[in-house]
Amino acid sequence: MGRKQFLALLLGVILFSTINAQSNQGLIKEGAPKIFIDCGYCDMNYIKEQIPIVNYVRDRKDADVHVLSTSQRTGSNGYDYTLYFIGENGYAAVKDTIKYTTFGTDSDDQTREKMVRALKLGLVKYVSKSKVSDQMNITFKAPQSNSTTNKEEDPWDYWLFRISTNGSFNGEKSYKYLSLNTSVSANRTTEDLKLNFSLSNNYNQSKYIYDEEGVEESYLDIRRSQYANASLVKAIDNHWSWGVWLGASSSTYSNIDFGFSLAPGIEYNIFPYSESNEKQLRLEYKVSGLHHKYVEETFYFKKKESLLEHSLGATLSLIRPWGSASFGSEVRNYLDDFENFSYNFYTSLSLKLFKGFSLSLFADYSKYGKQITLPYVGATREEVLLRRKQLETSYYYYAYVGISYSFGSIFNNAVNPRFGSSGSGGTTIMISN
Repeated sequence: MGRKQFLALLLGVILFSTINAQSNQGLIKEGAPKIFIDCGYCDMNYIKEQIPIVNYVRDRKDADVHVLSTSQRTGSNGYDYTLYFIGENGYAAVKDTIKYTTFGTDSDDQTREKMVRALKLGLVKYVSKSKVSDQMNITFKAPQSNSTTNKEEDPWDYWLFRISTNGSFNGEKSYKYLSLNTSVSANRTTEDLKLNFSLSNNYNQSKYIYDEEGVEESYLDIRRSQYANASLVKAIDNHWSWGVWLGASSSTYSNIDFGFSLAPGIEYNIFPYSESNEKQLRLEYKVSGLHHKYVEETFYFKKKESLLEHSLGATLSLIRPWGSASFGSEVRNYLDDFENFSYNFYTSLSLKLFKGFSLSLFADYSKYGKQITLPYVGATREEVLLRRKQLETSYYYYAYVGISYSFGSIFNNAVNPRFGSSGSGGTTIMISN
């Protein structure tokens, strides 16, 4: 590209940017509070369309109001959401907390409607103190009948039942895959009692086809597993809980023909459970009775055995305006062999360190003692390559690190769904041979 062509292109880019910037100035509302919504699962386009009276910014450091969203799963397979409204700058003295609940039967549209309603309630205090307060209208709906004030009765007594089945398949010339899964569950959750029952059956089949000099070989990998679990968790007070867990399983991958476990446990939360949306520091202790019947004789010449195991774990979880952090660790061993112990440690961080810069980090490390379920006959080369069986190892690790830095305009008011959010769209069909 010559110098003249480059200068002409540069001039065109500057001219286009200037015209575009002027057209976008109308999107910024003068005197409106600047809002940063800290929510990774929210439909931001819908929120901007439904609440156009404020300015939306890309970073909490630019905001007059930081809206932090947290959630916890409920017994109805929905979520209990909490929105923390944190005032900054001229609104530093104004803070609020709004809660709302969704149900497992709610559609995506119903969920986002509830989110917008809660946002509107929380933003009233801030908009009313701004220069755009004259654009705000507050409407109250009269109750349809006096019955709305009465306590609603639940004919199911908080029980939730779920039956699900799914299947998937894919393939190409040298590989084919099939997966079938079925599960049944029953759950009951109240403020002081949690009951869970579940059954599942899983089938996964992979077929690998290898052609060497006209001779075709195929390798078939089939994995089956069945699980049955039941648990009861009971509150003692705002810091203590106890529970009992029952489990039965079968897994060709883990060399378990039939496995059974019974584990009572106790938990202490240093922070009150009522503050679990913001912070938790839980200490757990369990004692487990185990019985295993193996598919193949194990490396320790066992076809079946019964064991006692205990474990001690700690979990710290924090959600703050600067991000979120979780740390967890667990140590376990068999009561007849205290020198044979395993431990696990993990950490998860999502930090907004300074304006425009964020850091994500996840790390998981496990150290294993004796793997008592491993079969005596070692895995073949084919089983190792296809990971048909659980293999001998003394450790496991996984780590992820990500950084992001954004800069430029602080405003994010525009809604433009053209060609999708990523700038591409349409349908692509790929066929390989």
